Amino acid sequence: MYTRKVRPVIFVCVGMNNKGDDFISRIIKANSQSEASSLFFEQNGIEAKSIHGPFRPKRVQIIENNRTLLFADKPQQKAIYNDWEVMALYLKEPANSAYLLFNKRVDGKKMSPPKGTVIVSISDLRII
Repeated sequence: MYTRKVRPVIFVCVGMNNKGDDFISRIIKANSQSEASSLFFEQNGIEAKSIHGPFRPKRVQIIENNRTLLFADKPQQKAIYNDWEVMALYLKEPANSAYLLFNKRVDGKKMSPPKGTVIVSISDLRII
């Protein structure tokens, strides 16, 4: 069974150094403001003037960007893919695949093109 991992609670603590000319700001993982205040005092030796939070940081998304594309010697061609007019750039690896550059919608609808790297099988394309 899958259990969700609880995201940590963080507080932003701000204090002024002993000279009074510079601010010290720290992000502290704690369960309450009082715990964050005491941790800030332990770390920096000064009292926190203001504490902002609680916040839960966003989850980090891992983006797959380690793919190597080898383009074939074939010339690029215009094609239609999922109601989009695209420019298909043929690839050596993976075989029988094409890298797509989206130009415009065939049906004239106002939609933004798909984001990211789009690699499809050549059989999914209609060559113009």
